[in-house]
Amino acid sequence: MVKRIIMIGLAYFGVTVGAGFASGQEMLQYYVSYGWWGVAGALVNLLVMPITAMAILQYGSYFRAQSHGKVFHSITSMLVAKFMDYGLSVAQFCVGFVMLAGAGSNLHQQFGLPLWVGSALMVVLVLGAGMLNTDRVSNLIGGITPLMIALLLAAVVYAVLTFDGTLEGVHQFALQHGTPALPNWFLATVNYTGLSMFSGIAMAIIIGGSNWSPRAAGWGGFLGGLIFSGLLLLMVVALLLRIEDVYDADLPTLALIDKINPVLGVIASVGTYLMIFSTALGVFYSLGRRLAAPRPAAGRLIFAVVTLVGFGLSFLPFTSLVNNVFPVIGWLGVLFVAILLGTWLMSARTDISEEGLRRDRIRALLLYRLDPQRRWTPRHANALIQAVDESNLRARQLGDFVAPDLAREAQQTRGIEISEEEQSRLGERLSDLQREHREGSEKSGAHSAQQSDERD
Repeated sequence: MVKRIIMIGLAYFGVTVGAGFASGQEMLQYYVSYGWWGVAGALVNLLVMPITAMAILQYGSYFRAQSHGKVFHSITSMLVAKFMDYGLSVAQFCVGFVMLAGAGSNLHQQFGLPLWVGSALMVVLVLGAGMLNTDRVSNLIGGITPLMIALLLAAVVYAVLTFDGTLEGVHQFALQHGTPALPNWFLATVNYTGLSMFSGIAMAIIIGGSNWSPRAAGWGGFLGGLIFSGLLLLMVVALLLRIEDVYDADLPTLALIDKINPVLGVIASVGTYLMIFSTALGVFYSLGRRLAAPRPAAGRLIFAVVTLVGFGLSFLPFTSLVNNVFPVIGWLGVLFVAILLGTWLMSARTDISEEGLRRDRIRALLLYRLDPQRRWTPRHANALIQAVDESNLRARQLGDFVAPDLAREAQQTRGIEISEEEQSRLGERLSDLQREHREGSEKSGAHSAQQSDERD
């Protein structure tokens, strides 16, 4: 469970970090430009983001969501759900081509390559990785994340150890030379919280939807949100301390790390590029899945088309895109966060918690039934069917959902081998067991009623 939570958290961080975060451009415009008030804003983000990420991933797991549309239509009215669905799809596309623009700026600043080279290479990587399944995409994104975390922490340590100015001096310099995204620090904080959540909502729902345990998905989201907000706070402090060196850079974080050591600068450039890749992959992959929902067979084609169209729009200046596109997306994100977090706090949290316990019980009973050394009794069967009947998912969905984790746990804890064919049939067998139990109950009820009539 702990390992799963960590992988989910790293994957979530990977899809939300984005080009603007990894490069430092978002932090420069949304926090550092307000001086030390920006640090206060980062603390607000630290309080809000982890709990919101927990809610989003739990929703994904609870509904076994394959796209964000199912979640929206399940928790709000049809009109609001459609607005959220279409609004998120448009915003995802905007975030996607901003990521491609950031990829071009990354290689241009570090290696002097033309902007189109970095963007074109990113498109090739995204298209190649997007042909994988959801679990492989999530694991790929999660695997990239530790590298960037290490590089960002190195930048923080360097900024603190080499600071030789005054706290008031850097504050005044930031106010005079910064390019703030919004009129004051609090509005910028609220807007950025919506933006940072918004860029990862769709892929976060899919990541949650691939995990049968709402509890693991939720804590993974909390961990990912905590990593994001914690690094955000540290990087805001680091960039503010070195504001005179980075205020006019397209990629401030890269400029800061490059000052530590040119070799580290090259490594950081690659790391930043990979984090841009993780977010670009996340938004285009989840957008393709959503647009292909009525025609799943066309999913890869639609994914490829939207990615290529995004490439065509990625040649606009990166800094200008962050400054003009992201604030609009941020306010839309605030609305989404309010709806998702509000419904989760008011009612859904209890339902999701109960469903999580129910799925744990179903998994434990299935493990018991698979163990040849255990005696399966009608009492166990009744308990299993009752839990399946009370679940928000159908029996076949539950069986298919839990099968991979069940097979892994059966092998690791009890030495029981479950073939892929048996795994693929678990949902069908669970559905048959439920039907047989219902038919048996109906016959028993009919027999009891007949005996009662005969006595009368």
